[in-house]
Amino acid sequence: MTPFRSSAFRQLWCSSLITSVGQGMERTATAWLALQIGASAFEIGLIFAVRMLPSLLFGLAAGTIADRADRPRQLLAVAGLAALLMALFGWFVGKGGLQIWQVVAFSFVAGCLQVFDTPARQALIMDTVERNSAAQALALNALAARFASAFGALGGGLMIASLGLSGCYLAIAAIYGLAALLVGTLRVAQEHRGTAAQPPFSHAFRDAARLLLDIPAVRVLIIAGLACEIFAFSHSSALPLFAQDVLTTNAEGLGTLNAALSIGGAIAVALLSFLPGHIPRKPFLAATFLIYGLTILALAAMRDLSSAAAVLLLIGFCAAAFDILQQTLIQLSVPDQQRGRAVGLWVFSLGSAPVGHLEMGLLIAALGVPSALLINGTLTLIAAVLLLAYSPSYRWARSALPK
Repeated sequence: MTPFRSSAFRQLWCSSLITSVGQGMERTATAWLALQIGASAFEIGLIFAVRMLPSLLFGLAAGTIADRADRPRQLLAVAGLAALLMALFGWFVGKGGLQIWQVVAFSFVAGCLQVFDTPARQALIMDTVERNSAAQALALNALAARFASAFGALGGGLMIASLGLSGCYLAIAAIYGLAALLVGTLRVAQEHRGTAAQPPFSHAFRDAARLLLDIPAVRVLIIAGLACEIFAFSHSSALPLFAQDVLTTNAEGLGTLNAALSIGGAIAVALLSFLPGHIPRKPFLAATFLIYGLTILALAAMRDLSSAAAVLLLIGFCAAAFDILQQTLIQLSVPDQQRGRAVGLWVFSLGSAPVGHLEMGLLIAALGVPSALLINGTLTLIAAVLLLAYSPSYRWARSALPK
C-alpha cells in the first residue's frame, strides 16, 4: 500500500472517509424526505437532476479553480459550508411543512458544494503521492468513499427511524464539521502553484474546454461518460419508488439498497487498487459498461429486498469501476499542470445526469419502475457496443492480459 506511506495522503484519505459517511446519510435522508412529502416520480427525478446540474454549470470552472487555488483551503471551505447547509436544512425539516421546491433548492445547493469538492480532492490526491502511485492512490481514496458511503446509507436509514429526519440532518452537519477539521490542518506541496505567473482565469478556462477538442483519448472518455450518465447512472432516481412501490419497504429498506450500491462500489475499487499498472484499463472500462447494462435489466425483474440488494451490489460495482477507470484514464491523458482541469471536464460531463434523471422520472410516471429500468438498461448496452465498435483500443485483446 505505497500511498499510505505519505502522511498527507493518510490525512486526506481520512477526510474522504468522513465526508462520504455524510454523503451516504444525506442521500438516504433526502430520498426518504421526498417520499414523505408526497413527491411524484417526476419530482423525485427532478430532485436527483438538480443535484447534478451544477456539474454542467460549474464543472469546468471548478476544475480551473482547483488548478489555481490552494486545494486544502478549497476543501475546507466546501466542508464548512456543507456543515452549515445541513444544519440549516435540518432545522427547516424539524419545523415541518416543507414543499417540493424547497427540497429541490436544497439538492441544488448540495450539488454545487460537491462540484467544487471533487476536482480539488482528486487533484490533491495526486499531489500527496508519487506519480507511479497515482492510480492506486485514486483507487484507495474511492475505496474509502464507497465503504463509508455504504455505512452512511445504512446509518441514515437507522437514524431516521430513531431520531427522525431532522435529527439525521443535524448529525450529517456534525460529520461535515469533523471533515473540515481534518482538511483544515492538511499541508501539501502543490506542483501547480509554482513561482511562474499563471495565465488569466479566462485563458485557463478555455484551455480546460480545449482538452476535449485537442486530446482524442479525453474526447472518447467524455462521450462514453455522457452516455453512461444518462442511461446507466440514472437508475439511482428510480430507487426511492422502487423501494416503496415495488418492494413495499421502509426507510431502512431504502438505506439497505443504497448501502448495497456503495458496498458493491467498494469491492470494485478494492480490486482495481490491486490491478497492476502495466495492464491496460480501457478494456476493463468497456467490459464494465456492458455489464452495467445487463445488471440494470436484472434489477427490473427483482421483487424482494434481498435479491434487489444482491443485484445492486453488482450495479454499484459497475458504477464505481466505470467512475474510477474513467477518472484515472482522463488524468493520465493530460499534463500534470492540467489535472485539475481534466477532472473538472469529467465533472462537467456529469452535467448530462439531469437529462437521465428527468428521463427516468418521466418513464416511471408513464410506464412504471420496472419498464423504465428495462429501457435504460437496453440503451446502456447499445452505448457500450457502440464504444467497442468505434474505439478498437477498448476491445479486449491479448495485449490486455497480464504477461
